[in-house]
Amino acid sequence: MTYRYLDSSVAVRIMLGHSASAAQWFDSATGRDDERVVSSRILRTEITRVLRRESLPVADRDQILDYVDTIPLDHAVLQEAEAIIPHIRTLDAIHLASALRSGLDDLVITTHDVAMKSVAVALGFRIADPVE
Repeated sequence: MTYRYLDSSVAVRIMLGHSASAAQWFDSATGRDDERVVSSRILRTEITRVLRRESLPVADRDQILDYVDTIPLDHAVLQEAEAIIPHIRTLDAIHLASALRSGLDDLVITTHDVAMKSVAVALGFRIADPVE
């Protein structure tokens, strides 16, 4: 089983229709039996905030979130985020900490964020960018 960690840089592009290639990737990944898409609980908050900013229905988030297994956001994840040494923005650190704490083997970080890619590789993750 391959696990695909969905970062907000890709999820938001899918939600807003800004990347046909990311949407195709998501449809393919969520339609396969040998792949699972996972993300931190923080993704729900990030998508909700973007939908509110864009004056779009919050219920639209279910187009993505219904197909994503959620990694709980807890004190251990926040501590892990604090321990990441390379500089990374807070929400990105929470995403990477969630990936680290997930315990999932064969986890690929799916992101379009340059800093996230760099730190993910430094932490030993494989990365994929369906937006490129």
